[in-house]
This record gives sequence, C-alpha cells and structure tokens, in this order.
Amino acid sequence: MRRLAFPLLLVVLLAWRPGVAAAQGVAAAQQSFEVVGTRALGMGGAFVAVADDASAVYWNPAGLVTGGPAGGVIDWGRFQFGNRDSIPVPGPYEGSANLNSFGAWPVGLSYAKFSSTVLIDDRDGLDRPTAFNVRTTHFGLTVLQTLIENIVVGSTLKYVRGRTERALAVGATVDDALENGSDLEGDVRHAFDLDIGVMANLQQLRVGLTVRNVTEPTFGTVAQNEITLKRHARLGVAVLPTTGVILAMDFDLDTADLESGPSQILAIGGEARLGLKLAVRAGVRWSVEGDHRLVKATGVSYMIRPRFWLDGHFSQGDGSNGHRAFGIAMRAGM
Repeated sequence: MRRLAFPLLLVVLLAWRPGVAAAQGVAAAQQSFEVVGTRALGMGGAFVAVADDASAVYWNPAGLVTGGPAGGVIDWGRFQFGNRDSIPVPGPYEGSANLNSFGAWPVGLSYAKFSSTVLIDDRDGLDRPTAFNVRTTHFGLTVLQTLIENIVVGSTLKYVRGRTERALAVGATVDDALENGSDLEGDVRHAFDLDIGVMANLQQLRVGLTVRNVTEPTFGTVAQNEITLKRHARLGVAVLPTTGVILAMDFDLDTADLESGPSQILAIGGEARLGLKLAVRAGVRWSVEGDHRLVKATGVSYMIRPRFWLDGHFSQGDGSNGHRAFGIAMRAGM
C-alpha cells in the first residue's frame, strides 16, 4: 500500500489545483459529473472508483483497465430542475446528454454531446429572466498507462466544439422559456482539453481519482456569453465485498459552480447482481456546499443477450420541483 500511495499522490498534485472562482456566476460554470452515464447515475454518481465499462472514458479514463478487454456503450439522458408550470423566474434549468464510447485495452474512443439551458437574472435589469444555452460536442481519445503493479493512469484527450447564446426568456411558463432557450444558436468555438484519471485496483478495494477539464477551455464569442469549463476533481472509493456486489462513495475535491449554485457533491451508492441476467443499483448524493437537498437514484440492468446489457436509471431530488433525471443505455462488454 505504501508503494502505491506515492505515485497516486504525485498524479493528484500534478493534475489538480483548485480553480479560481470567476466574478460572474455563469461564466465560471462547470459541467457536473452527474449528466451522463446511466449505470453511474443509478448509483447516485458514486462511480469514479467503479468505472469498469466503456463509460469510464467520462467518469475515470483509467477505469477501462478494470473491465473486459473490449466494450462499448450508447448512453442517453435528460435532466431538469424547477417548476415547469410557473411563470419564468431565474433558477430552473434543463439539459440532455449522450455518450457513445468504445474501449479496447489500452485505448478508447468516444463521442459525446451535452446541452443545457438555464434561466438567469437579466443583466439589463428587465423584469423577465434571460435564457442561457450552452452546447458542447466532445471527440475523445483515451490512452492507458500502467505506473506500477495495480495502479493505472488514463488520459482522455478531447477536441471540443462549443457554442453559447443568451436571449430574453420567451414564453408564459418556465417550460416554454426553457424550450425556446434550447433553440438558441451561437457561434462555434473550438478547443482541446484533457481529462486525467487514476485507478488503484487492490482486489476487494479500488481507489479512483478523476480530474476533468484540465485546460479549462472557454467558449462564447462575446464577453457576456463566455463560459469556462472549470477544472473539476473527484475522488472515489469502492469496496467489492463479494462477487456481484459493489459499494462505493465519491467526493468532489473542489466546489463547482453549477446552474443551481455552488456544489460539492458527496455520493454513496451500490450495485448488486441478482442472478445471471439482472442487476440493480441505488444511491444518494447531496452537496456539502450551497443547496444541500438530497437526490435519490435507482437503476436496473437486464442482459438481453450474453455480454449485452440494457440499462436504465431515474433520479429525484427533494421536493416536487427538485432535480429530476432519467437515462437509458445499451452496454456491451467482451
């Protein structure tokens, strides 16, 4: 264990440092971990040390080594927050995400699209809020490298196309305003970015670390529309007490500026195989900063044929108008 601790700490120090908060809340926005990955979200987002399928290219690139020699995933999800039937006010948001990835030791390829629209205060002092839309498309190449026995570093080099736009919210309800805001188009900007992951696999214990958006790319062609995807680090621990059972916990190492405000997530979840064809999972997460409301999640997988799984998940936050999300995925492992 002492031989593993030094390389892991070295990678942490090289890859991560706390981001500096920007003066404008939206401009400092970060992309939450909990936007894609049906299996991961069914565990409440406690997945950095689990990541043993092709979605590892997003959750922890180094996790590809803990799964089969080849695998793939097609993943789609939606998320939203706020009362859709109320008059437009700042705060509500909605978004969608999809991830297509394939991994075969020691490399992985991925294509992902993320879109989110949030209602924010109008900077010109008008009575109606502004709809702010962000879209990014990611093309990724993941490469694995063994440092020493049982500890692997993975990195995903990403080519990212991003666009942002804002306009006065249009519509009688939040639902109308968000739908109209999701159609906004902005000028495209391009950037290269990097995600780094570490996985220490110690039989019944795994320790993982992921640092996303290492280069902190900025999108938006005018100052009021600029958004920086800030660096975001998460540490995870997973215990595998017996075959088919995983218990996991994740913790953000920094505070993210999300659509709903500052967030530093603590997530706890588990997964259990029930026979050969069925797996179930559940989890919870909450923020130790800002809004502390609990989000509860559940998920299920069914093996439709050998090594091919159909995954689903649903998440619900406290209150009838809290965070809600659902997703489906096709997952294969060889």
